[in-house]
Amino acid sequence: MNIVEIFDEVAKQMRSDFEKARKALRQPGLKGGSFEETFRTFLGDYLPRSLDVSTGVLVDVHGSVSRQLDVIISDSAKTPIFYRSGDIRVIPVECAYAVMEVKAYLDANELDRVFQNMESVRNLRKTAYIKPAGAIIYSVNLYGREWEIWPINYYVFAYDSIELMTLAEHINVRHQIKKLPEHLRIDTVCVLDKGVICNQHIDGKFDALPQAGSKLYVSKTTRSLLLFYALTSTYFNQVRLPNFRFTDYLGKITF
Repeated sequence: MNIVEIFDEVAKQMRSDFEKARKALRQPGLKGGSFEETFRTFLGDYLPRSLDVSTGVLVDVHGSVSRQLDVIISDSAKTPIFYRSGDIRVIPVECAYAVMEVKAYLDANELDRVFQNMESVRNLRKTAYIKPAGAIIYSVNLYGREWEIWPINYYVFAYDSIELMTLAEHINVRHQIKKLPEHLRIDTVCVLDKGVICNQHIDGKFDALPQAGSKLYVSKTTRSLLLFYALTSTYFNQVRLPNFRFTDYLGKITF
């Protein structure tokens, strides 16, 4: 069995699990939780072991808190868990690499909710880390610029959606109305068995992340899960985190 066949089977199983959950569960909240868990299981099985897959909220040292997030991809070795209740976690934003929203059906109304969630994440500031120093300083180049610490990537996965070109137009309009720079946009959208909305750079390269001059590109394919994995894993295989500084979160506590 080759990689294409493996991901065809995974997508087939995800679709089957989605249909079973939709028929068996009548409460919308329960449905959503089941859909999200199916996708988190896939990520946990196929992402590098250095990454942790969870759900919950992100916080920063300035007191800001994100909305509840379907999927948080964080550093498995360096991430302290501030709070845990069942599957829900509270995680410092510095230790998160990416967030993924999971939708049963993605249309214009759901897209508005995605943007609200995304803005709650993008507004968080990563400051509680030890800044690189010395003769050799490591940085990462994402969104066409250099970063001391990995900026959060924002992806969307849906089991179904409106027509992909229409969805891409909705996303593009929102990016333009809000005048969002590349690092504050939705990065890539995957719709199972339907296709992927990614980014095409000026040089023609397709990428999970946008940069200056890139445009949204719609790839209609039944192997969307494999394409999405290939695009995003390019980045998941190179993530790195400077040393987290926990004391910044203690604020003005006197011991």
